[in-house]
Amino acid sequence: MLSGAVINRYARGLLAYAKAHDVTDALDAQLGELGRALAASAELKALLANPVLTQEMKLSTIDKLFAGELRSDLRNFIALLLERQRGSYVSAIAERYHELVDELKGRLEVEIEAAQPLSEAQTEAIVARLSQSYGKEIHPVVRINPALLAGYRIQVGNRVLDATTQNQLRQFRSRLVLGNARKEGTR
Repeated sequence: MLSGAVINRYARGLLAYAKAHDVTDALDAQLGELGRALAASAELKALLANPVLTQEMKLSTIDKLFAGELRSDLRNFIALLLERQRGSYVSAIAERYHELVDELKGRLEVEIEAAQPLSEAQTEAIVARLSQSYGKEIHPVVRINPALLAGYRIQVGNRVLDATTQNQLRQFRSRLVLGNARKEGTR
């Protein structure tokens, strides 16, 4: 199991380096590419976590993945992780680093799950309200989920705003059950 403290320590250390060398966005872009590649390929993830393979074998695979355009400072960081047997942490560190960069830049990624495709105006209205509430630049990630019936669900970190018909029906059913239970208990 991955340790959140370890992930946070490496991500914060990399961010400190990036800020000092003014390469925050460049590292975020390449680390994001690597994170997406790891998410898409279970084999690549297993390769980095494999304790039998040498560090050079793992690094050469990453070099091939980036076609020789991997930043040397990022390559050194990944080499450090591999040397310390932290290959399985690369994806989580990439994700945490991106979150830290977003915090630094005043950005916030928000997941919007909608029953039907939202119009551009609807998305802009939601983003404007969230931006006003959080005081940050909002980057929406919109997903379509027909199982919601109607409405939308917004997730910001671990907070969820559920404005779906499904949720309203669930709340209505709870009120009905609770109302009947009160009536029966008072007789």
